[in-house]
Amino acid sequence: MVKQIIQYPVPLVLKDILKEKTRGELVVKGENFLKSLFFEDGHLIFAKTDVIEERLGEILFKIGKIDQPQFGEILKLVKSKTGSDRLGKILVQKKILSQRDLFFALLYQLRTIATSTFSLSTGEWKFIKKAPDVPEDSRFNIELPGIIAEGANRIGNFAYFKNKFLYLVPNIKAVPLEMADILSTYEMNFYKSLEAFDGMTCEQIMRQVDMSEDMFWKKIIFFHLLDIVEFIDTSVDEELDKNVEEIFGLYERIKSDKIDYYELLGAAKSATPNEIKDAYFNRAKRYHPDRIGGVPDPEIKEKANFVFAEMNKAYSTLGDENKRRDYDGRGYKEENIDDAVSENMRERAKMLYRKGKVLYTQKKYWEAASVLDESVALDKTKPAYFLLLGMCQMNIPSLKRMAEKHLQKVLESEPWNVDALVSLGQLFLSIDQVNRAEGFFRKAISFNPDHAIARKKLMEILGSKTDGKKKGFSFFGKSKK
Repeated sequence: MVKQIIQYPVPLVLKDILKEKTRGELVVKGENFLKSLFFEDGHLIFAKTDVIEERLGEILFKIGKIDQPQFGEILKLVKSKTGSDRLGKILVQKKILSQRDLFFALLYQLRTIATSTFSLSTGEWKFIKKAPDVPEDSRFNIELPGIIAEGANRIGNFAYFKNKFLYLVPNIKAVPLEMADILSTYEMNFYKSLEAFDGMTCEQIMRQVDMSEDMFWKKIIFFHLLDIVEFIDTSVDEELDKNVEEIFGLYERIKSDKIDYYELLGAAKSATPNEIKDAYFNRAKRYHPDRIGGVPDPEIKEKANFVFAEMNKAYSTLGDENKRRDYDGRGYKEENIDDAVSENMRERAKMLYRKGKVLYTQKKYWEAASVLDESVALDKTKPAYFLLLGMCQMNIPSLKRMAEKHLQKVLESEPWNVDALVSLGQLFLSIDQVNRAEGFFRKAISFNPDHAIARKKLMEILGSKTDGKKKGFSFFGKSKK
């Protein structure tokens, strides 16, 4: 069956041949060209062309294996009947070319013909499944991943791929061992960084990465042609719908007192402390309000916030041995905060927090830290107070240790707090503790996959982890030799 290149580009045909280990002949033709590529078990074994620039004589001259007078002699041979078929053999016989030089020239020619098909935007192709009719002494055995690696850089028109993949989510697959050497360090780092964009479309990823649009598409298409990236349509997010439905169910059961803390966390009453913790984090990832931020109905977000707050109470109780024992015995009754902190103290703490927030936005970190330090002393129950205090202190070199303490305090009561996780990541990054910073950025992304700062910082870390620390290397730029 003949197909138009504009409807199904040739690179995708080569991807299919590689994946299915197909044998046969791929005929590609247009107004001014005709090429034939022959395959056996997914390998390119021979190619023919009528494009002058891709013929053997021109190739030999281009790569410097013959000079101008020899090139003229070859043109005469080509015009003669004698030289029409086995030009290479004649050149060897006349000692114009060595057998070794001929081999590499033919290899270069085959790769040139094959990679030239990547830049085609017009014409047609057909694939004939049959045993290739190629003499044994003319056969090569060129692996397609190398052709794809070279050809992907020649793709100039991305319209087909943009239209098809722009709003789809790239999902990375394992890189087969035989393809590991095909990817450069730059490409491998970018490939690995795609894990951090879990659930995001190509359009969303392009807004996050610091690289040109053309470079982005070249690499994404390259990965797809190697079959190490596939694309998923998430226009209908079934998992999100399921989570929203479950949040509604939990909300109704909590309101009607028909659920206990164990059921709320999805844990058995005989669960160990570690099992309680795992159950909490599993549900936190699914029901965190930020995970459903894209849902337009504000009622859903409101109910999600309520359910998540109740889950935190449940974890606070069941995660504490004494509170859990009391809860199991007679039902846990929360301590009334007003019994511990007077209303006046709470109001003053709130006032100081607001003042500290204004000072923080003005970048008056010392003054803000001083005000917020008093705020947390008056009311130790507000994670937001500790968070802002830590964010102020991390901007003061002598108080970074205190900043870590206060940000960790936030996570003790709100392990899912993305702002605290990102702040800790930035803090450790500022003191060159890259591995610890990476861990906090990864955890932040697990709760909020769309957090721009966490994604950007994580990609910078991944990009900096190159094996050779090559001079001039930039994760989303060009390597300088």
